[in-house]
Amino acid sequence: MEDEETFEVFDGEGQESGENETHATVLTDEEKSIAKTLSDFGIRFIELSDSFLKFSANPKFQTARRQLPGSRGVFLPRSEVHNLRSQLEEGVQEHSELLGIAIPSLGYLEISAQINGLYATPLSNAISGLSPEGVPDCVHSNGDVTLPRCDLGPRAARALLHIQGGAGAPCLELSSVSPAALLWITPGRPRPTVGSFNTPYSLKLHFPGPMDQQSMEDQAREIVSSFFYELDVRNGVRLRTIRWPSNNRNQGLAREDLDSFARYPETRVNAEMSTLFGFAGSVLENPPLSFLSYYQVLEFYFPAAIKRTALRQLSKELSDPRFSRSDREDLLRVLKIGERSLNATESSQLRTLIAECVRNERIEDFFQKGGWGDHFAKSGPIQGAGIVNIKNTQTLLATQVADRIYKIRNRIVHAKDDPRFEDVPALLPQSEEADALGPDIALARLLASEVIVDSQTS
Repeated sequence: MEDEETFEVFDGEGQESGENETHATVLTDEEKSIAKTLSDFGIRFIELSDSFLKFSANPKFQTARRQLPGSRGVFLPRSEVHNLRSQLEEGVQEHSELLGIAIPSLGYLEISAQINGLYATPLSNAISGLSPEGVPDCVHSNGDVTLPRCDLGPRAARALLHIQGGAGAPCLELSSVSPAALLWITPGRPRPTVGSFNTPYSLKLHFPGPMDQQSMEDQAREIVSSFFYELDVRNGVRLRTIRWPSNNRNQGLAREDLDSFARYPETRVNAEMSTLFGFAGSVLENPPLSFLSYYQVLEFYFPAAIKRTALRQLSKELSDPRFSRSDREDLLRVLKIGERSLNATESSQLRTLIAECVRNERIEDFFQKGGWGDHFAKSGPIQGAGIVNIKNTQTLLATQVADRIYKIRNRIVHAKDDPRFEDVPALLPQSEEADALGPDIALARLLASEVIVDSQTS
């Protein structure tokens, strides 16, 4: 690291203030110290300007499979260096599951809080009209002790909501991220954002005294869930936490053989199915929802596949020279074909659809060339999903695939509070299993595209 650097100057609007304008500046001893400390966590100092220190994003945002959008560096205001050093001296640890940090010596936990929705109102605006119920009576209420918050400039959102805890319970505060959290839990931006109204926000929990990290996280889990639920129901503020990026997420979704030439469309696709198929690819950050969207494409074609199978069976029966309209048994066989098509369970409809509409060689290629390891085996990461073994001669490959897809679908849509299902609980959006759904999403995508292809010739 150089003591003196040449750098671009940024103005308060986040734009370059001149094409060729450069300055030379020097890191202070305090800045050098925190840069050294952060490097031990893989957060590297990159450059500095009059107002900012630029660091690389937390390495956790650089997954083994892809680089998250926006992970181009984090800009820390130089005015926050002293506060950051204070946090570092107390010992910053990463939250074990969620985007967040913990400082056990202070009984302090901070978790990234984000508004649900792509075009949602900034969190600062969402909470600006809220005030705590009752008069705050805690160490933070007189202003002598405050929880750490980044001051990101004169135009930055300063809305905060601080709610005191009861006896032994932590105080809660929604406010702009602390300096340490800014570096640990934000993926980075292309430019500094002084005065931005999209300031990163977090939920801070301050326990009455020092506490080990696991105990804080265990207590916080229920408190945060309940707090976000009430904010949603009582106040119309819909917040969510975020898990750390996983190396398993979206695994295998880019393994298709893709063409480099675009053409005028030759495939006729129902508009609703096209929407669902496209939506599945737009919500990959919510793997269960992506999986369900591809499953809905399959569902749309259930009736056609069932009717086609029934018609073929009826045609065989009626074309049989031994068929007799006056024979009761012959007529009952015809009647049973109709009954089966009307009363087929969803699982049997899915089996029929895949057997009828999906080319078996395409499924074989998926498993032979995918390099999925043990994902589809008994030791795979998805509980209760059933296994797929292309060497299994007892059960058709199409049937194995259909059963697995259906079982995963059930785990996503059924959240029964019933002891009978405790061995196979609901598959939640924010979980290790959800992050590992990539190969199953890729399989559901293949099946959906195959069924659409089949519909062109039906």
